[in-house]
Amino acid sequence: MKTIFERKTRLSVAAILALTTASSVAGWANDDLERALMENPTAPSISSTTAFLPPAAPSVASAIPNVGAQSGVYEKAGRVVVPNASVVIPKGEGYEALISANGQGLLVELGLCERDANGELVVGEDGTTKRRPLLRGLQVRKGDVLGKQKDAELVQQKIVAEQELLVARKEADKKLEIEVAEAAALVAQASYKRAVELNKTMPGSVSPEEVEEKRYEYVRALKSIDKAKFDLEVNVEKVKVAEARVNAAEVAIEDRKLISPIDGIVDDVMQNEGQWLREGDEILKIVRYDKVQINAAIPADRYAPETIANKKVVVEVKRPGGQPQKLEGKVVYVRQTVESGHYYFYADVANQKNEAGYWLLNPGALVTVEICVDEPAVSAPASAPTAAPASVSESSLTGSL
Repeated sequence: MKTIFERKTRLSVAAILALTTASSVAGWANDDLERALMENPTAPSISSTTAFLPPAAPSVASAIPNVGAQSGVYEKAGRVVVPNASVVIPKGEGYEALISANGQGLLVELGLCERDANGELVVGEDGTTKRRPLLRGLQVRKGDVLGKQKDAELVQQKIVAEQELLVARKEADKKLEIEVAEAAALVAQASYKRAVELNKTMPGSVSPEEVEEKRYEYVRALKSIDKAKFDLEVNVEKVKVAEARVNAAEVAIEDRKLISPIDGIVDDVMQNEGQWLREGDEILKIVRYDKVQINAAIPADRYAPETIANKKVVVEVKRPGGQPQKLEGKVVYVRQTVESGHYYFYADVANQKNEAGYWLLNPGALVTVEICVDEPAVSAPASAPTAAPASVSESSLTGSL
C-alpha cells in the first residue's frame, strides 16, 4: 500500500508537469509571434497577455446612426421617427371601464339583462329578469344591467324608510294644532279684555292678580300658536329627511346592480355568479377600441416639448401576414418632466379595422410613429373626439378581440 507521502509526491509531480507544459505552449506561441513581427515589422504590437483574447463586440450605440440618448429616434424627410412606441387605451375619456363590487355581498346575478322596446327589463315566468350569458366579447351599451349583488337587506331598509316618509307627510299635513291654538288664543283674549273693561266700569271688581293671570293666559295662547306653527315647519323638514332616506336606500339598491357606464366590449370577466364579494373586488372590464393613444418618448437633448406639441403623427402598423398600414393622429400631450433623458408624449389616433373585422391598433402592441415636425400644428383633433360619443354602432364594436 502506498503511503500518504508517496501519493502527495505523485500529485506534486503531476502539477509541475502541467505547469511546465503550459509554459512551453505559451513560449512557442510567443516565439511564433516574434517571428511574425520580424517578417512584418509594420504589424501592430500585441502583448502576450492579449494575443489570444477574442475581439471585443462592437458598441450598440455605434451601430445605430443618429441616436439621441440611445433611444433609436432619428429623422427622415422632415419627420421625427420614433420606433417601438406603445399602444394604450386612453385614460379618463370613457374608453375603458372596470366594474367593481360596491359593497360586501353575494353576486346573485351575472348576465346581460334583456329589455323590451320601451327600455323596461323583461321578466320571465319565474319572476326573474331574463339574461344573456356574460361572456368575453359580448357587446354592451351604456346603461345595460350586467348583473347585481344581493340586496334583500337594502330592500327592507327602503320599505322602512318609505313608511317613515308616509308618517312624516301626515304629520306635515296636520294643521289641527295651529287651529286649536288660535281658538284658545281668541278665548283668552276675550277673557282678558272683559276683565279690563269691567275694572274700568266698576273699579276693583276684578283683582289685579286675576287680571294679570288672564293676561298671562292670553300671551300663552299666542305663544302656543307660534309653537304649533314651528312644529309644523319641523314636520315639513322631517318629510325631506324621510325622502332622503328613501332616496339613499334606492341608491344603495341601484349600486348593487352592475351597470355598464360605457358602450363597448366585455374584455374580461373576473368573478362567477354565486361568489361572495368584498367591496372593491373587480368583476368586469369593458373597453372600446375605436380610438387609442400612442405613448412614446423623444430625447430631451434634441427636441423641446413645443417642437412636437399638437403636431400630426403618422403611425405605421405592421401585422403578421399583411402589408404595413398607416393611420394618422395628433400629439395631444407632452410631459414636461424629463425622465431618463426623455420627454414622454401621447398622441390620439382613430383606430380602424382590417378586412377581417379586427382592429389594426391593439393596446400593448409596439408601432413606429412619425411626428410631422415640418408641418403646422393641428388645431382641431385629427382623430376621434376626445370624449366618447353617446352610442356606437354595432359594426364598430364587433371583432374587437
